Amino acid sequence: MFKDTTTINRFKVNEKQSCLERDLIAIEEPMLINIMHREVNHAFTLTMRTPGQDEALIFGLLYSEGVIFNKDDVINVEGITHKQQMTRSNHGPDNQWEVRLVDSLNLNFSQFNRGITSYSGCGLCGKTSLQALELKRSRTLKSINSRLDVSLIRQLKSLLARQPLFSQTGGVHAAGLIYETEGMLELEQSPFFEDVGRHNALDKLIGHELLTNDLQQAGILVLSGRIGFELVQKAIMAGYSLIVALGAPSQLAIQAASQFGVGLIGFAKDHCFNLYTADQDFLK
Repeated sequence: MFKDTTTINRFKVNEKQSCLERDLIAIEEPMLINIMHREVNHAFTLTMRTPGQDEALIFGLLYSEGVIFNKDDVINVEGITHKQQMTRSNHGPDNQWEVRLVDSLNLNFSQFNRGITSYSGCGLCGKTSLQALELKRSRTLKSINSRLDVSLIRQLKSLLARQPLFSQTGGVHAAGLIYETEGMLELEQSPFFEDVGRHNALDKLIGHELLTNDLQQAGILVLSGRIGFELVQKAIMAGYSLIVALGAPSQLAIQAASQFGVGLIGFAKDHCFNLYTADQDFLK
């Protein structure tokens, strides 16, 4: 069983005293993804993540980067355990993965331009142009019939606050999809994923949806932090038409959302929120 938290000693300091206490911290470990395609091994990326849901993370990352277009493009995903690592138990996470792709994919690995290293907060690692997004094959946006008001935003925000790993550590981000079925939002039964990296949490969600329903389920994408371009890019690739986030968007995130027709809400609070794209007909 993988561990996503660990316990450490730390000092709690206030104006009157300091005392030694135990604290629960979110684990961050590297994950190396190698791609085998037409019998050639390509080192695709090294990313930092919270262990858990690694297969969903891999599928979501490969899909949002335009490497694969559906789950059937992957023959198998295999974790490689390094027995020489004496500190790792037999039940620890695999930090190196090999993904075997079907030969029919026509891939130019130089176009992905990830170098080899990314970090838990960097997402696209230098891909900062809308042209890169325009060249990717994205899903058709799944429209949302629900209209948003402050009361609904408050409910969406409260769902994020109940995430277990964040409640324990305060050190992770979350991405969730509030399912909409026949015009009704399923507030209590929609998937959420957590990770030390914003883009990792979203990749885990996208990978889960790709494997579960081929990204056919409509819903409201809910994010726990700020909205960078890379998160909007992933949402567009997966076909999500509405993003609600607790934090601020960047200029390029707003530009991308506006250009591709995605509704973008930031600074979601209990009594107000900011709508950055779409018009007032979007609201109740």
